[in-house]
Amino acid sequence: MIREVEMQTHSLKEMKDFYENTLGLAVVQEHPTSFSVQAGDSRLTFKESNLSRQPKYHFAFNIPENQIDEALHWITPKVQIIPSQGQEIVHFEDWNADSIYFYDPAGNIVELIARHNLNNSANEAFSPASLLCVSEIGLPVPDVEEALLKLSRVGIVPWQDYDSQFAAAGDEHGLIIAVKQGRVWFMSDQEEAYPHSLTIRTDVCEITLDNIEGMEIKELR
Repeated sequence: MIREVEMQTHSLKEMKDFYENTLGLAVVQEHPTSFSVQAGDSRLTFKESNLSRQPKYHFAFNIPENQIDEALHWITPKVQIIPSQGQEIVHFEDWNADSIYFYDPAGNIVELIARHNLNNSANEAFSPASLLCVSEIGLPVPDVEEALLKLSRVGIVPWQDYDSQFAAAGDEHGLIIAVKQGRVWFMSDQEEAYPHSLTIRTDVCEITLDNIEGMEIKELR
């Protein structure tokens, strides 16, 4: 399980307004240069960046596996959906999942994903409470296989087959998406994966990514 993700942004005020008022997530911590919101079992923290380049990330929220249509109805008035071949819902046969993609004010690619392998269906109306957890976070690295080796040492192992460009490690409640640095993000025509400062806290470890020092993993148990 991904418990917390810390990211940086040039658009702190706009991001707080978006996650608090547009998506309706509760602000659980706020400082002059950062804020945190709660999304189900996970916390998202955004910190003000002083770097010249706007940090951009990709992450996904799990939603109830039976509510992709309800999610589309809920999110459509709030954001501009990123379509794939004219479709607003993207189906992944190999993952047995359906997703909706959109940008937040900082240009991060945000995903709502209904994973049909999970027993988390719901009958309640779709709402901010339907964002169950952060279930994916993109991790751009120079060497995907080396990153997987480091992750495997703390028990985070590949979820499915992988290659030198892309790998998902963990499980469907929390996947670290290791991608080759410079690879264009899925659902983006031009945005390349770049290792902006990033901290990921899971049940078992803390992963930190720095564009200069690289990736470090600290075991928590």
